[in-house]
Amino acid sequence: MDPPLIISFFYFSRSLSPTADKREAVDVKADDFDGVSFYVCVIPEQKEVLRVSLFAPCFAEIKDSVGDAYFAELYAFAGVSLEAPQPGYSITVAVNLDACPTDDATKDALVARLSTMKRDVVGAPLWVCFKALLGGGKPPRSHYVVPYRPKESMYVVPSDDLVVVVYAVHFENHVEQALAKVFLQEIVISRRQSRDLMTAPMVTFSHEPPHELKQISGLSLAPPSDFIGYLSLAVSKRIVEAGRLEKCVTLAEGYRSFLMYHVQATKSQVHTRIRRRSSSWLQVLNRARPEALKVEKKTIKGRTFNRN
Repeated sequence: MDPPLIISFFYFSRSLSPTADKREAVDVKADDFDGVSFYVCVIPEQKEVLRVSLFAPCFAEIKDSVGDAYFAELYAFAGVSLEAPQPGYSITVAVNLDACPTDDATKDALVARLSTMKRDVVGAPLWVCFKALLGGGKPPRSHYVVPYRPKESMYVVPSDDLVVVVYAVHFENHVEQALAKVFLQEIVISRRQSRDLMTAPMVTFSHEPPHELKQISGLSLAPPSDFIGYLSLAVSKRIVEAGRLEKCVTLAEGYRSFLMYHVQATKSQVHTRIRRRSSSWLQVLNRARPEALKVEKKTIKGRTFNRN
């Protein structure tokens, strides 16, 4: 769930109750992965309207590829409308608390939809292609490009019986590059060797663009500096069937954040072990240092002195 939108659940629980006169103003901002930011607000002059805004650097490309109809269908709830985006944000959803349904099922569905706003906006091409794959249809476009980071993009290439999702992975830090490359290579090896993962999507990792991208004319694939490679996931109809469509979109959209989390966690663990090992070595060296010998000596005249 997106961090600032947790407030939505508590605000709904309070504002849709019989004691709606207890509504309070809300002003919450937060940031997420991939340069995405959120803004949840209820202005004091209009406490019956909850506005949820999102900024995504790649929103213009997403809107151009899926169209306005996608977002209108996405938030087709009673009392919910799309307003002109608030300054500095890409999309704003307004919820009229006096007009939206009060039954628990619809209210929970609305809260769940708002809490996954980043997934539904950035992963819009995934929704379109996976739904077409599940229904046996054909998406409006032959491919979709989501430049969700300055030097990274997600490519979605649908076909008749398959949807290939390609991630262009880039890290600037050399340690993170090494960890990410090992992590991605291990994913490919584990998918190939483990029987438990035989039903998972096919995974490939290569520094060269996959065949699905090479055959797209007009697509610039010049790798930036510190480029790691392309990770491809081949999602078949079997993967999205049996009520797994939403889970597939969630995992595919958040795969880059999943990779970033594990790279940073591994980096932190490695640094912790290095510090622990260095401390242990220092203790061994301190114990191995010879003690200073203090021996008392006497001269011929009977004077004493300490010889170190």
